Amino acid sequence: MRLLLIISLRNLFRQKRRSALLGAAIAIGMAILVIANSFSHGISDLLFNRILAFVSGHVSVAFTQNGNAMRPYFRDGERLMETARRAFPEGSRVTEGVGLFSRAIGNGRSDNVILVGMDTRSKATKKQVADLKANFRMVQGRYEDLQRDDIENPVLVASDKAEYLKLRLGDAVKVRFQDIYGRSQAASLTVAGIFHPANVFMSAPVFLDLRVVRRLAGYGQHDIGQIYVTMPDPKAHAVEAADRLHGMLHPPLAAAFGRLEKAARGAGAQSAGVQAAVGRRAGTQPAAGEASVGQRAGAQPATVLGFRVDSSSLSGLSRLLKPYLPAAMDSLRRTDVLIDHALADSLGLHVGDRCLLRYRAKHDTGEGVADLKVTAVLADNPMVSGHAILVNDKDFYAFYYAEWPLAPTREQGAFLPDSGNALYPFLCREWNLLPRTRTTEELRRKYQDIPGMKSHATTVDVQTMYESASMVVKLEYALNLITLAAVLILFFIIQVGVINTLRMTIRERTREIGTIRAIGMQKSSVRSIFMLETFFLAWFACCAGLALAFVGMALLHLIPFHMEGNPLGMLLVDGHLYFKSNPWGIIAYLALILAIAVGTAWFPSRRAADLPAAEALRHYG
Repeated sequence: MRLLLIISLRNLFRQKRRSALLGAAIAIGMAILVIANSFSHGISDLLFNRILAFVSGHVSVAFTQNGNAMRPYFRDGERLMETARRAFPEGSRVTEGVGLFSRAIGNGRSDNVILVGMDTRSKATKKQVADLKANFRMVQGRYEDLQRDDIENPVLVASDKAEYLKLRLGDAVKVRFQDIYGRSQAASLTVAGIFHPANVFMSAPVFLDLRVVRRLAGYGQHDIGQIYVTMPDPKAHAVEAADRLHGMLHPPLAAAFGRLEKAARGAGAQSAGVQAAVGRRAGTQPAAGEASVGQRAGAQPATVLGFRVDSSSLSGLSRLLKPYLPAAMDSLRRTDVLIDHALADSLGLHVGDRCLLRYRAKHDTGEGVADLKVTAVLADNPMVSGHAILVNDKDFYAFYYAEWPLAPTREQGAFLPDSGNALYPFLCREWNLLPRTRTTEELRRKYQDIPGMKSHATTVDVQTMYESASMVVKLEYALNLITLAAVLILFFIIQVGVINTLRMTIRERTREIGTIRAIGMQKSSVRSIFMLETFFLAWFACCAGLALAFVGMALLHLIPFHMEGNPLGMLLVDGHLYFKSNPWGIIAYLALILAIAVGTAWFPSRRAADLPAAEALRHYG
């Protein structure tokens, strides 16, 4: 074997011109492949770990109220945040996202802007912080100035937005917007920093501390706007993790358990949930001497359950309960409140009477109150085995979301039907979990169908970047296809070059082949000489191509590009091309080129080995 290696290397360096020309072609091809792969990998890193992670997250959880995407909030946010943290692999970052569409008034000009909350206080790795700050190339001020308490509502503004609104550092910006309750609001912001946007997505928003945006939007302490998740390897794990989180977010049955009492006659009538909404949220507590949950004389334990009011559910529930409804009722209505007759008798309740359910709230150990008006009394039936009230979903969610009830248990005496109960499919859940989708088109159709659900439950939707930011992902796919096309073309050129070179070499060295065959060298050894020669040529050429590629990337990175206002500017970092070498990709390309070169050399090498010694010796070229 050692002799074969020596002969192969001698032949390779003996034919300097031919080896240099073919080696240069392979080296240039290798350099182009590495540069193209590093550029594509760099753009993928920009798209997935900077732009997508910043704009929509690799995975996100979106919330919608009554089909209105402009009211994104969830009342029991801490619970869902904790669920999301358990669903994702180590190294993932789970943060809250809050944004407000508003109209900003600068110095003599106004423009539409989005107020985006930045979570500047959550735990993050050094790389995550560095990637985040890379989006803010500060011209004036610092990114950390978002946390300043000595100025009113500090904000960071993109340089082109600041120029249009004629804003300077320290100027006040007036904004008008609607909060999550639909109320018109106004606020004053102070320009704490001006930055050059790193990509086109950074120009439209203005950035505030997350706590400030939450306060302006009207979020409560336990509310959440949206969940963004960034992952170490989103292309490999985003869909799998999203599916896992979707399974963990299956909504449980919604129920409120407490003490029910008949409302005093002459008391001001209020719609369901109003008292809860204006109670502890306004900072009030039961007055001195007023009894709390479980202390009022004459009150009875009761469970309130909601029922769905979409056409299909209402029709099915009407057929199920028809034998137990009053004779005058042919079917249920979307405004009905049905009470078990035993509970109604114990409290002296009749159709048209109002009753109050006082229950323990989940947050801050407060008390919630549901104000309900009875529309029908149910006769004895096996489906309702305890003191229960069935409430239409509009009135049910009105008090349920106003003051989230502490989860009841059967040990307390609460009536909690299981999946075997005929009522179960028609009862309300704590939220409405939308099905998973895989494409942007499926996502669009899903959101078009939300108003038709006729539900007042908060909708929860788990999305990945493949749905919420498909255009950005498709750009990465397009770049990979371009790289693949270049690879195929270069491989074809390498293959043609190797074959032609070996054919010429064999023709010129026919007498040499005959000589070594005449002195006893086996066919396999002759074949190995030519294949080893090709292998060494490709190896040295690829190593030279690697060095050339890194030099080329360093030189290309020095070229400045002025792409302000151009969408292609998002493919640059600080106005320069961004390359990120992929070691595994380079190894794969190297192995592939060597395999193609050696594989291509097989056929000419076999032809050389098959030449009869006598015929080869008679050859004069």
